[in-house]
Amino acid sequence: MRVLYIEPVGGHRGMHYYDFALCGALWELGVEPILATCDETERYAVSLPYQTFYPFRGIYGDKNVFLRGLNYLRAWREILKKASPGTAQIAHLHYFHLPWADYFFIRRLKRRALKIVITAHDVVPFHEELFSRFPLGKIYQSAERIIVHAEANKREIESAFAIDPQRVTVIPHGNYAPYVQPEAIEQGKAKERLGIPRERRVILFFGQIKKVKGLDHLIRAFAQVSKNYPQTLLLIAGQVWKDDFSRYERLIRSLGLEERVYAKIRHIADEEVANYFCAADLVALPYLRIYQSGVLLMACSYGRPVVASAVGGLPEVVKDGETGYLIPPADEVRLAEAIERILADKGRAEEMGRTAREMVETTYSWQKIAAETKKVYETLLAQERFEKAAGD
Repeated sequence: MRVLYIEPVGGHRGMHYYDFALCGALWELGVEPILATCDETERYAVSLPYQTFYPFRGIYGDKNVFLRGLNYLRAWREILKKASPGTAQIAHLHYFHLPWADYFFIRRLKRRALKIVITAHDVVPFHEELFSRFPLGKIYQSAERIIVHAEANKREIESAFAIDPQRVTVIPHGNYAPYVQPEAIEQGKAKERLGIPRERRVILFFGQIKKVKGLDHLIRAFAQVSKNYPQTLLLIAGQVWKDDFSRYERLIRSLGLEERVYAKIRHIADEEVANYFCAADLVALPYLRIYQSGVLLMACSYGRPVVASAVGGLPEVVKDGETGYLIPPADEVRLAEAIERILADKGRAEEMGRTAREMVETTYSWQKIAAETKKVYETLLAQERFEKAAGD
């Protein structure tokens, strides 16, 4: 079975972890993926057993929007050349940057007899424009099967786009265990590498900084936490995406937290990530809206307890009171209380982290996720054979 696996984000925003883990596990199960991704992924692609190419070149960064769009169309043309008849039976797509163009090219793939599987990481993108919802609906309607990462996401996509429930399958987001060791770096050493005194307790906010991630609520909750735990530090690490970090800086200054907030506002390279999670005593995910979170699975993979908003698919992963705490979104009082509960009992926090690690190694293993994904492929192809036989 060959699958043309089309994922344009890749190493640009940490999706290469996901791509390599899933494609590698599929390969071990006898599925041959052909990975089409972006040029930022190329430096991470070492000794992969399956075919990989990088058509999505020059679609990110500061280049002119028109040029980036043109590069995106060129990438699709290269993919279509690769998708000659017989190359693969299935095209498995992730993320859509230009929905009308994506829909056009999906139709071209279908004309070449490829069945379409889509993983809807974000059912509706957070930057969605009004004009993009219609073509996104057309994309979903064109797919023979859709994969989502949580039951809540399944309900939303069926309702918002009138998708037949039989076409939607819930398969969880996988762990990051293949890439991390929970004790890869001693906590004190990790803090030193980041310029943090060893005695400080660290709350980590990691990943892209977006308005929907509730960082302002976390900063205000931290103001209360820091009064009761003055040795605690808030570590913010990641790039800004369609947001303005200066508004958070103003909030930090207005609360007098300048000496208690460390902000690393930039892309965090793969080789640096372990420093942040190993330095952390807990990871905060105060999101207002989310479908599922790679940061959450990363935190659990590093054996760190979490405090997370009960939104989207997060409650399906966080075991309240066992691997962390769930709080209502935008509830700064409850957020501060949950953080303080973890800080108050280091032994209990470490136990939560171990439980989280054990959970992701089993429930969220890539072997299990690849087996469920392969079953989606097999069911789809079996249906195609049945329909052909019935037609004959």
